[in-house]
Amino acid sequence: MEHVPPPRLEGTVALPDGRYVGFAEYGNPNGRTVLWFHGTPGARRQLPPPARRLALDRDVRLIGLERPGAGDSSPHFYDRVLDWTDDVEVILDHLGVDRYAAIGLSGGGPYVLACAAAHPERMVAGAVLGVLHPQPAPRLPRVG
Repeated sequence: MEHVPPPRLEGTVALPDGRYVGFAEYGNPNGRTVLWFHGTPGARRQLPPPARRLALDRDVRLIGLERPGAGDSSPHFYDRVLDWTDDVEVILDHLGVDRYAAIGLSGGGPYVLACAAAHPERMVAGAVLGVLHPQPAPRLPRVG
């Protein structure tokens, strides 16, 4: 069976309003930061095993963030997708990240685009993979 690297660091970040966002970090803690926004449903560990391995080989700090209601993140509904970016900014500051790139899989794609719009000086690159528009869901399953 193929070895899948576990997270190097895993936990939650407290937001100013008392909510939490779960994260899992892979790769080099001093490398270039790439945020991974999971699909729907999904969670912080929904990173392809090859990406986890490449993060180490390519000097990348790969961080999977959970949107509200997934994994260890508190449930919350945003009025706009753009509101996610305020939470991301708090997380980046907490983790000591100045500049970053972001990748969004499926339902995570719109959140990459929102970050690009909200953080033009901080976000250096973005990619969206198989993007869907956000879908309201009364409850997401716990994954991760």
